[in-house]
Amino acid sequence: MASREDSKPAAAKRSAPTDLKALFSYRLNRLAFVSSRLAAAQNETSYAMGPRDWRVIALLAAHAPMSLNALARESNIDKSQASRTVADLIERKLIKRSADETDGRGVSLDLTTAGRTLYKKVFPAAIARNETLLSVLSPAEREVLERAVDKLTDHGLSLLDATPDTLAPRRGRKAGPR
Repeated sequence: MASREDSKPAAAKRSAPTDLKALFSYRLNRLAFVSSRLAAAQNETSYAMGPRDWRVIALLAAHAPMSLNALARESNIDKSQASRTVADLIERKLIKRSADETDGRGVSLDLTTAGRTLYKKVFPAAIARNETLLSVLSPAEREVLERAVDKLTDHGLSLLDATPDTLAPRRGRKAGPR
């Protein structure tokens, strides 16, 4: 008897999408948009913080110090937009900039005490939103979803790494995620 791995993937048995709305990438993008809008609505109202502000603050809370390039890449924000966001957050005294110890010309970014305090207020709300969104799934469905998302992300990154020369450079306000 053949194992599950030996059989054709389940996707091969499904009918091919017939329009844009049936594509997995479209559906996933729509879910990401809805999730981001829920976060933006709460963060803008409760904390006077836009989506880019939140991504930068949350990444620095978990991974500081970071360079601007690393921060832009990890947050899927164009470098010029990341630079403007960081400049605004520095002006608001939520981020501090210092010389990079490993690169004499580089800059290292970290949260200030005020930035860490803000993060500690906002992150529990992010967890609650996340849990509310996922509450329609059973524990088994959630486990499968989380494993599938990790697997698809790893595979997508591998595909992206294999084709860097064919990607057009991201430009302007309408540039999509990396």
